[in-house]
Amino acid sequence: MASLLSIEGVHKSFEVGTVNENHVLRGLDLEVEEGDFISVIGGNGAGKSTLMNILAGNLTVDEGDIKLEGESIKQVSVRKRAKNIARVFQDPKMGTASNLTIEENMAIAQRRGKNRGLTWGVREKDREHFRIALKELNIGLEDRLKAETQYLSGGQRQALTLVMAALVKPKLLLLDEHTAALDPKTSAMVMDLTQKIVEGHNLTTLMITHDMTHAIEYGNRLVMLYQGQIVVDVRGEKKKNLTVQDLMKLFQENSGQTLVNDELILG
Repeated sequence: MASLLSIEGVHKSFEVGTVNENHVLRGLDLEVEEGDFISVIGGNGAGKSTLMNILAGNLTVDEGDIKLEGESIKQVSVRKRAKNIARVFQDPKMGTASNLTIEENMAIAQRRGKNRGLTWGVREKDREHFRIALKELNIGLEDRLKAETQYLSGGQRQALTLVMAALVKPKLLLLDEHTAALDPKTSAMVMDLTQKIVEGHNLTTLMITHDMTHAIEYGNRLVMLYQGQIVVDVRGEKKKNLTVQDLMKLFQENSGQTLVNDELILG
């Protein structure tokens, strides 16, 4: 597999020069291959959210580089990155506009990274495309294109956001704790849909999660952050056979920390 994303020696600090200075990412290196579905875990302050915001363009790096298909993107704006990088947030409301209909939200997603111009409206051929995409979810949204998203449940909105993220295939999909705000049953449903969409569209994906079982069950690779660096990187057959106990043992071996519970790896 070819390398799609290269994170090279990335450092990021906040409130530099003050008593509250916080060096979050400390020379982080990560190679993401095309087609990887990587679960990212780590405790509070490990650097997960900072990494997501740097990849999306919401934060700049202090040192190091971010390369997408060999080209540096560390100076590229959020808007320009949106053409190649899609993101699904923890809050289902952040992925959709509440006062717009399902089809209007999908029309916006279809124009991601493009100049939207002055035209507005949903063409019939687009509407049919939206129906086909939603039908794959098997939760009936294809029959509710005219419904405003504010009337959908959290799980339905998150499922819609996943479809929208894949509507124009991104080079990289970021899932930012996208099931954390859902109840267990809905979370399981959204994770099943996630796997279906990621595999069906062959999306290179980074997924932050606080759920260790999700991290182990989904994806072909698991990365654990601790104090701004990667301390565990498991993939392939080794990940398939991984248990929670194995993961905690690997963390202890690689970080030198003694675990009495899972707080250091799941914040």
